[in-house]
Amino acid sequence: MRKIFNLIILTLIIFSYSQSSDNKDILRFYPFADSVSEYPDMFKQLNLICSKKVDHLWVSFIGYKGENRVIIVAVTGEKIKNPNKDIYRTLDFIDGAPSLGKVTTWGYIFDRNKDGLADYMSLVDGAAPFLDDRVPESFPARGEKLNKLDLELYVNKCKIIFNHWADDNFDGRIDGFVHVDVDPLRDWVKRKIFARCTKFNDIFDNVWAFKKQITKTHEKVEYTGTKIPFRPFGKISDSFTKETLNYQSSVLSLINRGIKLCSVGSKLSDGK
Repeated sequence: MRKIFNLIILTLIIFSYSQSSDNKDILRFYPFADSVSEYPDMFKQLNLICSKKVDHLWVSFIGYKGENRVIIVAVTGEKIKNPNKDIYRTLDFIDGAPSLGKVTTWGYIFDRNKDGLADYMSLVDGAAPFLDDRVPESFPARGEKLNKLDLELYVNKCKIIFNHWADDNFDGRIDGFVHVDVDPLRDWVKRKIFARCTKFNDIFDNVWAFKKQITKTHEKVEYTGTKIPFRPFGKISDSFTKETLNYQSSVLSLINRGIKLCSVGSKLSDGK
């Protein structure tokens, strides 16, 4: 009898895990979310599905015209009227400088366990060129003047930056992320830092970096359980801490409040 009981409990645990996470933790889900973010379907027009004011901000949910699925969320001070004009899914350039359009506080959201709430966010964090092996060491440092060839290389390497934030145990709190790390000599993205709290206790215990694919070679990152140093744009240094997770959790909470007010939980993408 005890063996049968234990078998039932084990079966329930396995079933619960397979249903709730569907093996879509941030490590496995990131390649898909990154592809959606960096390579949008520009042949499809955007359609504003619903906007609601949450506290003093407008939370807007956007999908493709003719479809009934939410793919993008925007949080703005004023209500979005035309997402196709206000949101740039690819970069534009004005006098050699990247432009993100009128609305820069937006990103892609996903509901991996299909409970009607967002649990994964790929959010815009500006625009910058990404370093690779084809960028010469002689490229001008931060603040130095660019010649025509330098500017062409800069434009060719420039992309919208998306940082990814995940709630892997679906409790409404962020416990993992993938975030850009900037080169110390230039305002170029050097690599991306992967970090998560596998015990869901706000203690970082799985941290490393990668340059191209998250599944390929990993680089060591110096960190503690409460602090991960990195280089952001416009600053010499900064650190990811519990406060970072708290802030992104508040963003997720704001979005989910908007989801409930708009009744669009059934329209969220689960990545399938």
